[in-house]
Amino acid sequence: MADDTDTDNFDIVTANPAAYYAGPADVFNDPELTKDQKLRLLEEWETDLKQRLTSDSEGMAPAGGQLDGEHKADKDAAMLRQATNYLRQVRGDEKGEPFPAAPKAVLGRIWHKIFGPRQQTVAA
Repeated sequence: MADDTDTDNFDIVTANPAAYYAGPADVFNDPELTKDQKLRLLEEWETDLKQRLTSDSEGMAPAGGQLDGEHKADKDAAMLRQATNYLRQVRGDEKGEPFPAAPKAVLGRIWHKIFGPRQQTVAA
């Protein structure tokens, strides 16, 4: 970002990344963004989705009927999973594998109790 105009434009995009990118994958794969910019956009996207899902669950769903609201919430939840996954990858927490740190988390322990531990493949 060479000048103030670029910084101002990035701040505008940061305020609502969903208005400028189709999904978190587009942010992650944008070659023009630095690692810090990707972090900032994905963190903002994740925060926005969490707030939207929280407000929906508290009965503040958007107008348009219950089915439309449920469909939107499902799409938001899927987008949140994507944003969180790409955010982990940008931070270097994970290398694209789905939830390798999950066994340490409460949800991971429950998941593994129900479905068993993740199977490791051994190369011959």
